[in-house]
Amino acid sequence: MTTCRPPSEADVPALAALRNDLPTQYALLASPRPNTHDDVRAWLARRSSDPAGLFNVVADETGAAVGFIQIVGIDDRSRYGKFGIAIDERRRGCGHGRAAIEQTLDAARRDGRLDKLVLYVAADNAVAIALYRATGFREVGVHRRHYFAPDGWRDVVVMERFLAAAP
Repeated sequence: MTTCRPPSEADVPALAALRNDLPTQYALLASPRPNTHDDVRAWLARRSSDPAGLFNVVADETGAAVGFIQIVGIDDRSRYGKFGIAIDERRRGCGHGRAAIEQTLDAARRDGRLDKLVLYVAADNAVAIALYRATGFREVGVHRRHYFAPDGWRDVVVMERFLAAAP
């Protein structure tokens, strides 16, 4: 069973590997740089203490970290936040992403500050887009030539998900 939980020291090696995996970082539309274990600890401390965010480790049935999921930049007035998820490439396709998204949607509803989540995904990342659609996100636009990847410019799809029925 997949769980979303706060990070622990035991998660640092797995999360460092994920943050140093260039294909995953490019899929996250990031500008990757090398991460030491201390860098990852500092990142976890920032994410875990950010009052405008929700952050959890995605763990498998043994409790081992297989990724992370987050909502950042929560806008208390407009009631939306930016959603993101990363699952270790070797653990994708096992249901961890879908389960973590559903758990995070529930946590976002309970949090009380959010009505909507927004995400950005490379237009050529068909697997991620299909997962987001299956969990209730819908496409609302495309930013053309928005992200510069190692092999050139990428279009980025903007998706949103209301936490309750839209008014």
